[in-house]
Amino acid sequence: MNLKKLERRAAALALAAVVGIQPVLAGSYKLTIPSGYTSPFVDVQKGDWYYNYVAAVNSKGYIDGYGNGYFGANDSLSAGAALVMVLKAAGSGNIAATDSHWASGYADYAVSNGYLTRAEIGDLDGAMPRILVAELAAKALGLSPSQAKSPFSDVNDGYLTALYEMGVITGSTENGKTVFLPDKPISRAEISVIIWQIDRVHTYGKQILFQNTYYDILDGVPVNSYSSSYFSKDSNGYMTYNEPGVETALGIDVSVYQGEIDWQKVADAGIDFAIIRVGYRGYGSEGKMMPDKYFTQNIEGALAAGLDVGVYYFSQAITVEEAQEEAAYVIEQVKDYDLSYPVVFDWERQNYAGSRTQKVPSVSTMCKMANAFCADITAAGYEAMVYFNPSEGYSQYDLSKLMDYPFWLAQYNSRPTFYYDFDMWQYTSSGRVSGISGNVDMNIRFFR
Repeated sequence: MNLKKLERRAAALALAAVVGIQPVLAGSYKLTIPSGYTSPFVDVQKGDWYYNYVAAVNSKGYIDGYGNGYFGANDSLSAGAALVMVLKAAGSGNIAATDSHWASGYADYAVSNGYLTRAEIGDLDGAMPRILVAELAAKALGLSPSQAKSPFSDVNDGYLTALYEMGVITGSTENGKTVFLPDKPISRAEISVIIWQIDRVHTYGKQILFQNTYYDILDGVPVNSYSSSYFSKDSNGYMTYNEPGVETALGIDVSVYQGEIDWQKVADAGIDFAIIRVGYRGYGSEGKMMPDKYFTQNIEGALAAGLDVGVYYFSQAITVEEAQEEAAYVIEQVKDYDLSYPVVFDWERQNYAGSRTQKVPSVSTMCKMANAFCADITAAGYEAMVYFNPSEGYSQYDLSKLMDYPFWLAQYNSRPTFYYDFDMWQYTSSGRVSGISGNVDMNIRFFR
């Protein structure tokens, strides 16, 4: 059997560096725009985009006004104010003045900790460039420079990129490009949002933001190191990835829903591989195992056309024993075929009344089911793989418990933004390929 066994990447480029503070909460937590705070400043009124942030960070003691009832939202942030606000939000506490300037103690603190030099700080009453504010924030939070490609077209700074990856800084858009304007002063309104985010990172540690929920970073799981700049569409509308040293293959996954397929036309259209549904477990409480009616026709047609072939089982298992039952079924069905691509555990929730997976099993059970399925598949001599979308990958599985098997990510974006590493990407469910009537899932597999 010609197996294309991929080794899991033992190391990958880190997209962000480690925060020196352990998260207070386990699992995930919600972060919303602050609410319930009241601004004491006459020039910060409800309806202003920065109102909630200014009110919140002022209540926390990180930001003050001018002493005359005014905040000065559009004023440039002074070096002294930047030092006080950023360092307090990052956990410095109150620092007494060391000379006549009210921010002098914070300046000494920043210099003694290696955050900024005296020359970089300059006049405490003068404006501080936003790139220095960013570097101050990153260093005060204990971040190391990120090695990832800068998201900004006008500056490449590892500390700034690390802050971007954590959602502390987002930048702005000019002429269709994301820019940071590193030498421009930052306004007091803008810093209020950044201070709110710095406080979040200091309080909870480094986490992943997905759909308004933050998830703890899993130890030992390689991170997504694919550079967005290497992804593009070719003349056929197929996804490509052109990083030097990385080979790819283009594929589809199909089931009875694609109907009759002309597999020779599919091969002639430039498709390299097909992942074919071998069967599924019923949605209802009985959970009866069913074959895909087109499995035999599809696998024999794809192999005859010269495609590399793998299979997937659409699981609705709720116990380890059921997952093993599914693996045994798959092994029996594929024993007469030459599989060169993985056998995939595809567990997906069905959220409707009567669905046996409306209530998702515990993370522990999900991992045990996936591992049991994949272990049996591997023991039979096939390559096993686990399929999930970002929500499932973050919340239903603990990926650190599945590291013996490659991951197949389903995320329908122009670029994959999932935090962790994966070996295959299902990038659309609405692909069009000659030989198939209607839409089809399309995938790209990576070989490093």
